Amino acid sequence: MNQISALIQGGFESSSGLTPQFKAFARLFKKLIKKEIGKKGCELLTFNRGHFYVSGFFRKGEQIYYFSISDVRDCYNIPNMLYRAVTSTRDFTGGHNQYVNIEDDMIHKMNILN
Repeated sequence: MNQISALIQGGFESSSGLTPQFKAFARLFKKLIKKEIGKKGCELLTFNRGHFYVSGFFRKGEQIYYFSISDVRDCYNIPNMLYRAVTSTRDFTGGHNQYVNIEDDMIHKMNILN
């Protein structure tokens, strides 16, 4: 995940369309998040690449969680990922917002997965 953090901190070219740089970032993030949550017994349900943001849902047992990285062009400090418990993959309001820094072992620092 440090690769992801370094890419975000390196900055992204702003554009009205999908850039090759952000497309590569989203592809790498999906690969790494799927691998990392898999180590905690979770399953990636959906992954969305938006206009300079990514989001999705994953499941651990019966509980579903939403995650999101906002517009990566606005990450001036240590980039973080929002996550929260939800009732379904259509629940975008769900439980309380929690944040974790995007770094190695970030999945292990998410208190919902311990």
